[in-house]
Amino acid sequence: MKRYLSFGAALCLAAGVAGCSSDDPVPASAGPVSSPIPASSVTFDVTDEAGRWFDTGAPVAGTRSLAIVKPGDKVAFLQTKSIHGPNGANGPSRVESFHTVTSLIWPADATEVERIDQDKANKDDHEVTLNTPGLHVFVCKLHPYMLAGVIVDDSDTEGLDIGENLHLFGVTHTDDVRQPATATNAFPSNSDLGLRLLRAFFVVTNPTNWKDYTKDGEAYKPTYPPVPVRVTGGAVVPDLNAALQGAFDGELIPAVQNPATEGIGEVWVDTQYEVSATKGEAYPSTVTVVDAATWKVTRKIALPAQKMNNAHNLWASHDQKQIYNTEWHGRSLYVHNREDGALLQEIVLGEDPAHVMTRVNNEQVHVGLNGGNSVVELNKAADGTLSINRNILVQNPGDKQAQPHAHWMGHDGETMVTPNSNTNDSTFWDFITDKIKSKPATGTLPIAAGINPDSTKYYVSNYLGHSISVIDMATGDKIKDINLLQNYNPLTGPTGGPIGGLPIQTPVSPDGKFIITGNTLTGTITIIDAKTDTLVNMVACDPGCHGVNFGAKKGGGYYAYVTSKFSNRLIVLDYDPNGDGNADDAEIAGWVVLADGAAPSDDPIAANAGMGGQGLLPVPNVYNGWVQKLPKAFCDELSEEQRNPIGTPVSTCPES
Repeated sequence: MKRYLSFGAALCLAAGVAGCSSDDPVPASAGPVSSPIPASSVTFDVTDEAGRWFDTGAPVAGTRSLAIVKPGDKVAFLQTKSIHGPNGANGPSRVESFHTVTSLIWPADATEVERIDQDKANKDDHEVTLNTPGLHVFVCKLHPYMLAGVIVDDSDTEGLDIGENLHLFGVTHTDDVRQPATATNAFPSNSDLGLRLLRAFFVVTNPTNWKDYTKDGEAYKPTYPPVPVRVTGGAVVPDLNAALQGAFDGELIPAVQNPATEGIGEVWVDTQYEVSATKGEAYPSTVTVVDAATWKVTRKIALPAQKMNNAHNLWASHDQKQIYNTEWHGRSLYVHNREDGALLQEIVLGEDPAHVMTRVNNEQVHVGLNGGNSVVELNKAADGTLSINRNILVQNPGDKQAQPHAHWMGHDGETMVTPNSNTNDSTFWDFITDKIKSKPATGTLPIAAGINPDSTKYYVSNYLGHSISVIDMATGDKIKDINLLQNYNPLTGPTGGPIGGLPIQTPVSPDGKFIITGNTLTGTITIIDAKTDTLVNMVACDPGCHGVNFGAKKGGGYYAYVTSKFSNRLIVLDYDPNGDGNADDAEIAGWVVLADGAAPSDDPIAANAGMGGQGLLPVPNVYNGWVQKLPKAFCDELSEEQRNPIGTPVSTCPES
C-alpha cells in the first residue's frame, strides 16, 4: 500500500518530537486527486476588485488568485490591460491605483531571477519565469492583502509541490528580494508557519471564506483545495482541505453581543470590500456608521455618483461636522457631512491616498500618498472647504520612493511621523524647522504609526517584520523593536503568551497607557504596556484583523474599536475594564455586525455585506490635543478625565 505522511505527523517530525511515525496509511477512500487545473502558463489581471486583486479568470476551490504551472512557465501580471475582464482579451485595465508585484513567499532553492520587486509603485505589466518547484506567492507592498499564488508542480512527483523549505520576505529573508538568498534560515513547508500561511492565502483570496457574523450558530469552516500536496521530505498530505480544516476550523459563530456599557457618539467604519449595486465590483467600498449608544448601524454611504474606490481611512474636522475619507485604490479625498453622510467635496490628491489626520494647531488636513513619496497638506477655509497647500516630501532628494502609509500627527501640531513601506524606515517631520528631523530604520514594510499623548515616543508597526519599533521623539532615534512573535515557534506554533503576526494599525490609548495593535496573520489583538514597552496581553480577533481606534466609554475610560478585513464584525474591546491601568483583564465587551440590510443607504448593497473593515473613526475625537477642540455638545458628554487624557491642563467645556 502506498504510504503517506499525514500533515499532523509532518508537523510532529518537523518539531523533532519523539514517537512521530511516518507510516500513517492513506485512508481507503482517499485516492489520488488530480490537480485542479492543468499545468500551463498563466496571466493574472491586476485589479481593484475585492477578493480577486490578482485574477486568473479561472476559479480554483473558490479563489481566482491561484495557478498551477510546470517548471519553466512564464507568469504575467497585467496592469495596462486585462484578458480576464468582461471585455476578454486586450480589454481595458482593471486598476485605477498604483501597485507593486513583490515576491512574498518562494522556495528556498529558487534562483534570483525567480523573485521580483519594483523600486516604486507603478501601473506597469510584469513577467517572471518560474523554474523551481514549490509555492511562489506575490504581494502588492502598497495593499498587502493583494495576493497571487503560483504552484510550480513537478509532474514526476506525487501531489502538488509546495516545496521543501520556503522563504517569507521580512522573516526568513530580510534583504531586498532581488538579492540571492540561502536556505539556511528558511522554514519547512510542513511547519506551523507554513500551515498558517497556506490557510491565510485561501481565506484572503476567496470571499466565501470570509467570516460572516450574520450566520450565528453555524460553524466557521472555510474550504480549501481537496488535493494532495507534497511538503518537506517528500511527505504527501493526501487532502489539503481536510488538513487545514482539521487544524484551524469549525468554531461556531456566536450570536451578537452588545456591550453592557454604552459608548459615546458614533463609529464610522470604512467597509472597504462591501459592493454596492451602482458602483459594482470595480469600485468596492461603503462607509458604515454605527451609533455607539444603541450599537446599531444607522447609515451606509457608497457615494454611487462617485467611485470612492476602496475607501480606507477617516478623520474628523475639529468641530466634528466634516468627516474626511480617503480612497486607497484611487486618487481622491472625500469630505462627508457627518449629520447625513452627504458628499461636501471631492479633492484629487495623487496616487493611493491612505490615511488622513488634522494638525491640531491650525486644522490643516494631512493625507499620505501611499503610491508616492509625500504627505499632501491641505488648508481649511472658513466655510470648511479644503484646498491643497503643498506636498511634504518624506524622503531626501535622490532617495528611493518611500510609499508612506498610516502617518500620525503630534498632539501640539509640531510633529508628524510616517511609516515608509518601501524603504523600511520612518520619517520624523518637524514642523517648527519644517524639515525631516530623523529617519530611523524600522522593520520590514512599516505600515502604521502612533504617537503617545505627550509626543515623547512614537510606535511603528512593521507588517512583514512582525514587530513594533519604538522611537524616542527627543532624539529621533529608535529605542527598541518589540518582537510580536517572541512567543511563537515557526515549526511548532505558539509557545505560550501573546503573539501577533502581520501587525497593522497600532495607536496609543488617549491616556498613554497602552498600545493596541490589530494583527492580520494571527487574527489577534495585541496589547503593549507603554510604561515598559513590553507585550503584555492578547485577545482573539477575526481573520485579517486590521484597524484600531479609541473612543470614549460612557462614564469614563475608553473602548478600543477593532475592525477586520475578512469579517463583518466591529469588535468593542474593553482593554482595562476596572480602570486600574493593567490590561490583564482585557476582554471583548461586545460587537456590532456591520452587515445590515435595513440600514438606510444611498446605494443598495450587492455583495460582501459589511466586509472589509479597515479604517475607523470614533466621533467625538478623544485624543489629547484634539479632545480639547471639541464643541460643547460633545465635550459635555465626556468625563473630566476624558476631557484631559493626561491630566493637564484642566479645562472646562466651551460656553457654546
